[in-house]
Amino acid sequence: MFKKDKKQKNDSQETSEKTFQIINDCQIGEGTKIWNFVNLYGCEIGTDSMVGCFCEIQKGVKIGDRTRIQSHSFICELVEIGNDCFIGHGVMFINDVYPPQPDQSEWKKTVIEDGASIGSNVTILPVRIGKGAIIGAGAVVTKDVPAGAVVSGNPATFMRYRKGGKGE
Repeated sequence: MFKKDKKQKNDSQETSEKTFQIINDCQIGEGTKIWNFVNLYGCEIGTDSMVGCFCEIQKGVKIGDRTRIQSHSFICELVEIGNDCFIGHGVMFINDVYPPQPDQSEWKKTVIEDGASIGSNVTILPVRIGKGAIIGAGAVVTKDVPAGAVVSGNPATFMRYRKGGKGE
């Protein structure tokens, strides 16, 4: 326990939580849980979602309802994540394919459609991940993923469609 933590021990839980979060200019829906040690600025997060510890979500990011962002994930500008998605631990999004690119007009957008599930330690370049797609842990996603597809590997390659068929 750090010395400053001992000083705050007698403070209310609400005050203590705020000291471990940086949340600036965000729209956060009702019922959404934001854990400690996060940096959120200029983003939108829907209702009944969750953001785990040690995450950073940058300005302009939009996250839908009932979406879970697990700990240690980084979501950069120009990312949109739909409803009912799962983002595993340590997922990294990239918007600059030729770093360092100071010209933000050269950055690219990523869209994660509703119901997608992304495993831990995935790296996602600017792509579109279709509705209900599954990305296996550790994958590096360099190309668009169709709705209902299951992909894995480095670079991520198509394995099959989810049980129930394409787009389920």
